[in-house]
Amino acid sequence: MSTAVRISSLTNVAQITEIARLAREIWDEYYVPIIGRPQVEYMLAKFQTTEAIRAQIDSGFEYFLLQDRQPIGYASIRHDAPEARIFISKLYVLAAHRNSGVGRQCLQHFEHIAHERGATVLWLTVNKGNPSLRAYERLGFRIAEAIVTDIGGGFVMDDYRMEKALG
Repeated sequence: MSTAVRISSLTNVAQITEIARLAREIWDEYYVPIIGRPQVEYMLAKFQTTEAIRAQIDSGFEYFLLQDRQPIGYASIRHDAPEARIFISKLYVLAAHRNSGVGRQCLQHFEHIAHERGATVLWLTVNKGNPSLRAYERLGFRIAEAIVTDIGGGFVMDDYRMEKALG
């Protein structure tokens, strides 16, 4: 089943608030089994509040709201022009819309942005225990390295950095 999703750049504070709400719903459902409630709470408070998202936008991240008839997820990228790379910082979809082609459409959207901006690589990080790792591999990403990042509060992100070279 494939759903046509609308991918919109953020244009107002209400959309940022909606993304913070979506983050809470998605992270509670998806990430608690992978990294545990304490780390989810810490990461939501540090990275996914309205204020944190505004700060990320101010520092060069671009956020996108994913919508069907209503908001179904969100994503974020940062373009590193000198390195000709785009970092996919976030790509989160509500449970009812996973495995419907939304993630693929979003990644294709980012590939289009990369081509427009002259970027030759898309990259992201994914938790080593995240089932979506296999989906990224099917979509052409490869594991470039294993990384452990201290995010404070006694927590680390134990991830793979994955990348996809664009032709």
